[in-house]
Amino acid sequence: MKKSRIIILSIFVIAVSAFAIIDEEHRLTNAHNIPTAYTLNEGEILIGIGPLAYGITDNMQVGTNLLADILGVFNANLKYNLIDNSGFGLAGGAGWSYFKLGDDNFNSINLSANASFLLSETFKIHLGANYAIIPDFDLDSTEVTGSPAGGTSVPVNIELNLNEHSAILAGAGYDLSFEAVSFGASYLHSWEKFNLQVGAHYSSGDGWDYIMPVIGLWWRW
Repeated sequence: MKKSRIIILSIFVIAVSAFAIIDEEHRLTNAHNIPTAYTLNEGEILIGIGPLAYGITDNMQVGTNLLADILGVFNANLKYNLIDNSGFGLAGGAGWSYFKLGDDNFNSINLSANASFLLSETFKIHLGANYAIIPDFDLDSTEVTGSPAGGTSVPVNIELNLNEHSAILAGAGYDLSFEAVSFGASYLHSWEKFNLQVGAHYSSGDGWDYIMPVIGLWWRW
């Protein structure tokens, strides 16, 4: 069971990697470990270690995590940008995943809201609220303590753009369901289409502590 939880956690850390060259046309769709309020442009495709996403319109994208699918955590997600102006963005998202823990199969429904604030030409703050529900999944069970697949969390991330090719990202969060805290940071470098992100993220709750690498390699065109 513990091994399964670590695998699922790794998947969710990798799944957030989704960026491109940093300018007004290609704003980050994810910060350090949470989605931003921005989406891919219409017709854009993003593919990397895990994430696969497509911009249906300039304010709506759909996607999945291929690595999670290969490991048996079948999933799909959608993000819709509600407000997008020069200083503020707001988006809502929904996701579904199907996975197995032990001998049991579970469906997870995830709902999220994300807001992005431009405080200067180089600095943004990204706020999030995430709610996941898994029918017949006992969050109080000691057997599943530490699973990242369910719960309510409120993260905050910062984005410091050093130039159009690099940024420093950092984030912290609190999970209300598991009474867990997390924080971490990463460095992002973007070329014309290829992107690299490296960093680490730490999570601590009742009975577990994890330090996970944040590694992202992806293309956006």
